[in-house]
Amino acid sequence: MARSDLALARVRSAYERRHVIAALRGVVLAGALVVVTIALHRTTQMTWLVAAALGATLATYGWRGGAWRRGGLAGVLAGVPVFIAPTIYFMLTRGHCPQCATTPSLTCVLVCFGTSSAVGALVGHVALRDDSPRRFALGAISGALLTGLLGCGTVGFGGAAGVIAGLVAGGLTGWVVGSRTAHA
Repeated sequence: MARSDLALARVRSAYERRHVIAALRGVVLAGALVVVTIALHRTTQMTWLVAAALGATLATYGWRGGAWRRGGLAGVLAGVPVFIAPTIYFMLTRGHCPQCATTPSLTCVLVCFGTSSAVGALVGHVALRDDSPRRFALGAISGALLTGLLGCGTVGFGGAAGVIAGLVAGGLTGWVVGSRTAHA
């Protein structure tokens, strides 16, 4: 019996170690996004709150594993276009836009909304292919939301509202359209 107990303890230790490593990978990924955020965007206290939420979320999803982990990583990857959209827009139009934090222009909000809608539709569609679509979708939408807020949140409340509305609208659209084609 002692050998089987020792073997069980080793297996459990290896299992727990893999979950801790996956959680640490999520924290490292969030840290890398924060470094890029500092380089590309104006930081505020809200930036640090969103960064902490992203790190905690990715660590939790990494620990949890399965569809949560897959969805969280897919969400971060899907959130990258939303993350960089304001920077690209500012580079192409004015160079940078420091006043957008206080009064974002309609164009800034539309850039955040448009990229978020496209990302949300993609996430909603891809989630239907996963073994656990609801968990994957929740993980992906939250990962994309927090990643997008690191970028579009820097343009103020309007940009953040654009991200949230775009992801919800796009995610629901992707889910509905994807489920219709799956059942047709």
